[in-house]
Order: sequence, then structure tokens, then C-alpha cells
Amino acid sequence: MAPLTQAEEQALVQQVLHRLAGSPYACSALAKLSGGTANFLYRGDLVQPLSSRAADTVIVKVSTDHVAINRDFPLDVTRCAFENSMLSALDGFPRTISTPSSDVTVKAPRIYFFDQKMHIQILEYFPNTTDLISILQSPSVNLSLAGSSPTSIGRAVGSWLRLFHTWSSEPAQNALLAEVGPNQGMRQLKCLITYDSFIEILERHPETIQGHRETLQAVKAAMKHEFERLPVQNDEIRGLIHGDFWGGNVLLPNGTWRASQGSNKLFIIDWENIQYGHRAVDVGGILADLYERYHFKGIAASLAVMEGFIQGYGKLSEELAFSTAIHAGVHLICWYYRRDRNAPLPHPLPKVFAALTTGRDLILQGWVKDKNGLRDSVLASLFADENIL
Repeated sequence: MAPLTQAEEQALVQQVLHRLAGSPYACSALAKLSGGTANFLYRGDLVQPLSSRAADTVIVKVSTDHVAINRDFPLDVTRCAFENSMLSALDGFPRTISTPSSDVTVKAPRIYFFDQKMHIQILEYFPNTTDLISILQSPSVNLSLAGSSPTSIGRAVGSWLRLFHTWSSEPAQNALLAEVGPNQGMRQLKCLITYDSFIEILERHPETIQGHRETLQAVKAAMKHEFERLPVQNDEIRGLIHGDFWGGNVLLPNGTWRASQGSNKLFIIDWENIQYGHRAVDVGGILADLYERYHFKGIAASLAVMEGFIQGYGKLSEELAFSTAIHAGVHLICWYYRRDRNAPLPHPLPKVFAALTTGRDLILQGWVKDKNGLRDSVLASLFADENIL
């Protein structure tokens, strides 16, 4: 990987500060934020607070035509324009979700300003928050997410995603679908890092693909076609999807989750992957991401979040459920490429092999619609009678 040098990034920061100078979003300083690999992300201290929002700190997101951590990996810079359009339409999209233990307000960040020339977005800042994956992987997870908290969080996230999928499919959003659905750069990227990669990964361990190559090739061809479909209205299993729906894009306030009383908040961030696609990409993606934490790190709370998510999202048609199994399997396998490929495997080979075979079996069972087999899988509850339409 070839990131910008320190001097190059500092020059970028100065360009951004100069660009914002004299505007309501002029910043006295930009502090680089951790997390995220595609864009340059900073916390900006405003020279003057935004009078309309009483905010004195914002997120400054800068997009370039390459991945922020690797200038040799090209990335379609128009992604920021699609994110701007989506966030403008959402305007936070706040929704209050009632769970058995508490009410949860879930929202996306507001966008204050978009500089199309320099590809700068000024976004709402959520202070004192941590992403769900970092919390789950924290040594203190059982204190911050005690009791039924993981299930409550999963239910809120699942319920919100269902509301978003439903809202974005309403006739009132047809113009939005036409505007942001054809996010070609991000559709191609999503296909590249999933369906263009999973067989190549399995081939690194030939025993995982032996006897299954022909079927897996058929899956690859069919699912790649999903990323080439033109946006259409009134499709029950396709529509606008977040496109990168995983625990790292779900923020929680720091501190202990209030599981028994009061209200909680969740924030859904990083909307540049918004696109028209199969809803299994969102649903299967987060389920596989959560299971990955349990499989490799033994985080039991991840399983509780999974169960809550399934309850919250609600009943699925058989077609969506089987496609979810396929995408969850592909996502789990592609963990192999989401790590540092130049580093040794971070887990013992038997553990890696088990993840690859689990993912492969989810794909195969979803493809042949083996409901009984999936009821014995890591997605068992998804295929329970009460969760299938």
C-alpha cells in the first residue's frame, strides 16, 4: 500500500482549510480521525458555531480518486456526490424504535455543506460515540452491554434497516431512486470485493472448493448480475441499499447502554455506497460481520446482536432469506481479503478453514434453497417458521 506522505496529507489539510475559510464552515483546525480507509476524515473545530445547529464541531470528509490509505487503488470520486444526495434526502431520517427494554432513536448524520469541486462534505458530528464493532471487541463489553443490551441494540438496528428499506421503496422516493441508485463506481466496487473474490479465496485452500466449483461459479454469475440490474420501482427484494451495512458503521454513545429504562441512541454513518441492489447485501452483510466476531474472537454478545437484528428486521420472503444466506456466506469468506494481505494469517489455520467452509456451506445451501440445512446453520433463527413469510 502507498498512502500519502505526511507532507502530502498536511498539504491536503491546508488546501481544505483554505477552501473553507470565509464560509460558515471555516475551521481553526482539523484533527484526523481513525477508522475508514476510503476517505480522509477529520474532526473540524469551527471558527464560529453554526447558529442553526448550535454546533461548534463538524466532520470534514474529503474524497479523492483513490483510497485514502492506498493511492494505487483507484476509487470513483463521484461517490461523495451520491452520499450528499442521499444524506440530503434523509435529513437524518430519525426514527424511534421501541424495544422490550427501551426506546432507541436511530438516525443518520445531517449534511451541512458539499463542495463539489474539492469533494468536501461537512457532516454532523456525533461526539462521545464508538462504533459497535469496537465496543463488541472491547474487554469491557459485558459491562457496557450488560444483560439484554446486545439483543436490544440488534433489534433497533434491524428495525431501522427495515424502515429504511421500506421508506426508500415508497413512490415518493422514486426520484431519489433514479438519482442515487445508479452509483456505478460503488456497485462495481461492492461486486469486486465480494462475488469477484470469493472463489479466488477458496482456491487458496483447494479442499474448500473441491466438488463445488461448478455450483459456485453459477452462484457468482447470477449474483454478479445483481450489480448490473437497472433500478426499477416496486421490487419487493431490491431497492436502495446502504451498501456497506456493518457494525463499524453503527455508532453508539459511550458509556453503559440503558437496557431497562430511559432512551438510547444509535447513528448510521458512511453513506457513499448507497446504490440500487438486492436487500440481501445489507441484511446478509451485517449478519456475517457479527458472526465473524464470534467465530474468530469468541464474542458471545455478537450472537445476541444477530438474534436481535433478525427479530427487528422481521419476516423475510423465502427468496430474500435464501439470498441473504448466500451473501452472508460470501461476506464471511471475503474476510480473508479484508485483512492485511501482506501479513500472516491472524488466526490458526483450522479456525480460518472453518470460516471458509461455513461461508461456502451457507452459499451452497442458499443456492439450492436447503431450508432444513440452513436451520442447522449459524443463521438458524433466520429460517425459523416465525421469521419466514
